[in-house]
Amino acid sequence: MLSPFITTLPRATSTTPIISRSLLPLFSSKVLRFKHYQRRSSSYKQNRYQNPYQNQYTYKRFNNNHDHSNSTIWDSITDPANRKVLYFILGGGSLFYVTHLKEAPVSRRRRFIWIPRSIELMLGEYSYESILEETKQNILSQRHPVSRKVERIFAKIVEAAQRDPTVDKTLIKGLDWKIHVVDDPNAPPNAFVLPGGKVFVFSSILGICQNDDGIATVLSHEFAHQLARHTSESLSKAPFYIMVSMLLYAITGVQGINNLLTDGLLKMPASRQMETEADYIGLMVMSRACFNPSESVKVWQRMAAYEKKVMGQGASLEFLSTHPASERRIQNMTNWLGKANSLYEQSDCHAYSSYLGGLQDVFFNPPSSSGLF
Repeated sequence: MLSPFITTLPRATSTTPIISRSLLPLFSSKVLRFKHYQRRSSSYKQNRYQNPYQNQYTYKRFNNNHDHSNSTIWDSITDPANRKVLYFILGGGSLFYVTHLKEAPVSRRRRFIWIPRSIELMLGEYSYESILEETKQNILSQRHPVSRKVERIFAKIVEAAQRDPTVDKTLIKGLDWKIHVVDDPNAPPNAFVLPGGKVFVFSSILGICQNDDGIATVLSHEFAHQLARHTSESLSKAPFYIMVSMLLYAITGVQGINNLLTDGLLKMPASRQMETEADYIGLMVMSRACFNPSESVKVWQRMAAYEKKVMGQGASLEFLSTHPASERRIQNMTNWLGKANSLYEQSDCHAYSSYLGGLQDVFFNPPSSSGLF
């Protein structure tokens, strides 16, 4: 393509005079001067509002000659200038990880925890005040027969945990234990134990439990979360999840896909692992507390039936849930019953279970018209 500053001469015809060769230099010099004027005019229009000192005082980064326009994360990682920093981060992170591996009670699983106990208790107290404010209108009196029943069952579970040699006793002693039964028929079946010894049991789950052994199954599971410090474990992993999400976003540039990958491949499997561990720890603790471990299988069978009634086929989609499917929990409980029954027998439960059960029914379980059982 021809330059806009070059004038094209018409073809010579019989009526078009041919430019003399003596005039060509003069004509050419005029064209060149015109081109030079146009360039200066264009340059003046572009630079008339620019700082005259801009080119003299320009900040230049170290190694500013390198073109970063096409650089990638992999180029940054493999860059020799960044390699020492990368080795330092990996080495320091690995050392920090190894030195903060702690063994969970009963299961003996080693997990990464760096969050101090004080923060865990602070979060538990904050959650307790918030939940108490929401449910205080429906909380049964401490003198209510159901509240007394739940408190008595939970006391036996705590006492049994103290007899387990693998349990950290500092997690139990000195806590201000409070048990609340929330009589709200519209609430979904639920129960939980907060850090710091605060227990909430919703009346809607008592129908699934049906008896003391069923209540012990649920309470020991929730109590196991605190024995294993699952709250601190989840908080300790949060920075790692954030870094992985940022790395994926830098690679893909799509936040939705990054969240799906992080949740599906990291967060949810870790949550299901902790739930399974709480099932195992809870089963062993309730067996040591002289509650029938076989009832745990029946509880999860009733829970599976309830989930299918409410959620349909969606209840079996385990990979989309933070909890294992009820069918898997039933299978796990069945596999663990051999060890649980052994603990049950070692605790001399056969000799005293019927006698203590009769005394509890006489002195602690008077007839109730609450309709909760």
